[in-house]
Amino acid sequence: MKIKITDLHPTQLYLSEKKLHDIQMLDQSAEIINVDPISILAFGNCFLITDGHHRAYQALLAGRDTISAEFDRDGGDEFYHLYAQACEERKIYSVMDLKHRILAQDEYEAKWYNWCDGFNQAATLLLKRKADETDKANK
Repeated sequence: MKIKITDLHPTQLYLSEKKLHDIQMLDQSAEIINVDPISILAFGNCFLITDGHHRAYQALLAGRDTISAEFDRDGGDEFYHLYAQACEERKIYSVMDLKHRILAQDEYEAKWYNWCDGFNQAATLLLKRKADETDKANK
């Protein structure tokens, strides 16, 4: 399906300069037809990007209004909602808001992957506590 890029909400704080360069190279070749659709989750009146931030950013830079997308069926919806909230706290509401958050590959890996590890641990504890509270309330 085609989704308007302006309807996409990031769940990622940074972009990799290397990944973006690789996508740009694909975009300039005939292989753009073979680029996988991005993965999304419905959330309110927008769609959360679960995979494909670099592809969405490049599509926007290339002047496209829409991008191919498919619904993510891998689960983890609660995590993505928390990631989206973390983005909003940093004033990242759209793909274009990542413009000043493009990092060299080694910095991207250090900042993003380390942040994700810590965030995922905290989020797991939070979601477990909420589930435990719900279980106690239903007994």
